[in-house]
Amino acid sequence: MKNGHKPLLNCSGQTATVGTLASAKVCLALIVMVYFAGCGGAGINGTAPRVYENAKEMVKEARAGITEISIEEFKVKMESDEPFVLIDVREPGKYDENNIPGSISIPRGLLEFKIADEKFWDDEGMYVPGKDEEIIVYCKKGERGALAAETLVKLGYTNVKNLIGGWVVWEGGPEALEEEEEEVEESGCG
Repeated sequence: MKNGHKPLLNCSGQTATVGTLASAKVCLALIVMVYFAGCGGAGINGTAPRVYENAKEMVKEARAGITEISIEEFKVKMESDEPFVLIDVREPGKYDENNIPGSISIPRGLLEFKIADEKFWDDEGMYVPGKDEEIIVYCKKGERGALAAETLVKLGYTNVKNLIGGWVVWEGGPEALEEEEEEVEESGCG
């Protein structure tokens, strides 16, 4: 017995003390912590996810990777016989207040879960859109729509478009979006 510690055998059969085992446990804990700290926060391909300064920056990056459709192009499409799925990604209350005819409500926060949910589409009296079908998304001004379009692209949908200016432009034309932006800047709610 050395220093009041009872001798123990370690994994290699050598004599060890409780004190040296405690030190080994501390070392093992540190190794595990360093390992997880190095791997923690890893996103796609083992890299940390990008951190954005604000939502506008996130929307700007999303827009760089998606296709958008102008109100003029959209109105021509509405008058044609071309099939497409129109999704309103605003909250249900806003959809219930007013929406673009023929659209279906799937709030942005539920889009990933509803887009391929057969029961959801059956309840809506529609079929589940195929990965190559044209899907047009819209929100109030086009920003959440851009993020929703990016999400659909990440889920493998290949023909997704975001309506530039969203509901505001549908309801009041392109100049309505400029007026909306001015109101937001003046009120400080941007």
